[in-house]
Amino acid sequence: MRIILFLLLLAFAGAGSYAYLSPAAERAALVFDAAPADKGSIERSVSATGSVQALITVDVSSQLSGQLAEVRVDFNSTVKTGDLLAKIDPQTFASKVASAEANLAIAKSNVQVQEATIAKSRALAEQAERDLARQKSLAERGNSPQATLENSETTLATAKADVLVADANLANAKAVVTQRATEVFQAKLDLSRTEIKSPIDGVVIGRNIDPGGTVAASLQAPILFLIAQDLSEIQIETQVDEADIGAVEAGNAVTFTVDAYPDQTFTGKVSQVRIAGTAINNVVTYTVVVLAENPRQKLLPGMTATVRIVTGARMDVLRVPNDAIRFQPPENAATTTRDVRRPNRDDAIMAQLGESLKLTPEQSEQFKAALAASRTGEQNSGSGQRPNQGGDSANEARRARRRWARGQRGPGARGAQRQSRIARILEGILTPEQLKAYQDLRAERRETMRPGLVWIETPGGLEPRRIRIGLSDESYSEVIGGKLEAGEKVVTRTRTGGGQGRRS
Repeated sequence: MRIILFLLLLAFAGAGSYAYLSPAAERAALVFDAAPADKGSIERSVSATGSVQALITVDVSSQLSGQLAEVRVDFNSTVKTGDLLAKIDPQTFASKVASAEANLAIAKSNVQVQEATIAKSRALAEQAERDLARQKSLAERGNSPQATLENSETTLATAKADVLVADANLANAKAVVTQRATEVFQAKLDLSRTEIKSPIDGVVIGRNIDPGGTVAASLQAPILFLIAQDLSEIQIETQVDEADIGAVEAGNAVTFTVDAYPDQTFTGKVSQVRIAGTAINNVVTYTVVVLAENPRQKLLPGMTATVRIVTGARMDVLRVPNDAIRFQPPENAATTTRDVRRPNRDDAIMAQLGESLKLTPEQSEQFKAALAASRTGEQNSGSGQRPNQGGDSANEARRARRRWARGQRGPGARGAQRQSRIARILEGILTPEQLKAYQDLRAERRETMRPGLVWIETPGGLEPRRIRIGLSDESYSEVIGGKLEAGEKVVTRTRTGGGQGRRS
């Protein structure tokens, strides 16, 4: 019985020892994978697809109906402005020209008749005036009756009226001449339109007619040819998702490939971002037009292009893997309480702004003194109000993770107040040109900078390093602030000894 009790006590002691030692053993079994923070390039891009198109494409149509007498070009034919492409049978239109010219000749003859009539009317009017003058002279001497005098007056009035009528008939005849001349012009214009000519220099990429076919232009002008302007320059219309369109702007560099040349990369640039969106199945996209050179004309209209739009690039900058920014220590990981984000903050601000704004030594001294005074006031206002930072390492890790999560949502009120104080200080120190540069720099940082947290493995456990993140691509993020040096290794994932790694 004593042996059994002894064995039971021994079993309970062993189980307690395992329960006590297992967390430490598990912590000891944790393995952290790390990657160094290094200098390199970062390139942010947006991917899309689109089709290659000619820069200018013209539809060649016909305003006339008729049968095609000949077609002089085919697909891929190179044409110049004014070259004859096709010809509609001109006989009908030539007869209309002849008819219109005959009507014009008749109208001109009528004008001559009316001019002769005017001459006759004026001659009769002059004769009537002489007769009236003679009758008045005779009447004054009593040698002519009053009735004869009145008849002479009536004859003169009638002759003058005939002159007015003749003048009106002549004006009408001249108007008819103008009308008939217009009809001749229209008939000749229609005759000239039977010759369908190229409006631009280019290449025929579409032909919708054949010799002997009939063109019917009664309702709308049919498209006979499609001509692309010189293909030494092409454009690509791509559809970019609304989530990415905010980063795309005119002038962005572009690289693209086509299936016809899978091993060759072509370059271009964004020429236009169209503001009208298109919604298909609740997905909103925007059209981005890309211009590219095509000197050897290898790119043909209609090819599908896979486009990569570079929306931001940084060269030779400090960067960390994105996995390091996403990493959070597991609950059972040992962490340190040291926070390295505060020391020498003033020196970092001075160094960055001094280089960016080209501060003079006097400006640097003024700014440093005002910044130190502001920092002293900030610390005094916050003294006695912070909670106790002591506690075990697990609590510190949880607090660090909470601070990291708050930072991911955006800068806090204290950060915004600090930036406002710096702006007020600089307003009294900088020149107008420097102040404009500072405002531009601040606007750029608001758009591209966000807070982040990485972890460094030390003998005492994982140590948090708060950083400021700038541009990011698929693999790396730019470090533009914080106490992180090139070469320091940041933790990217954790795994148990011999087990699969994981990103926390």
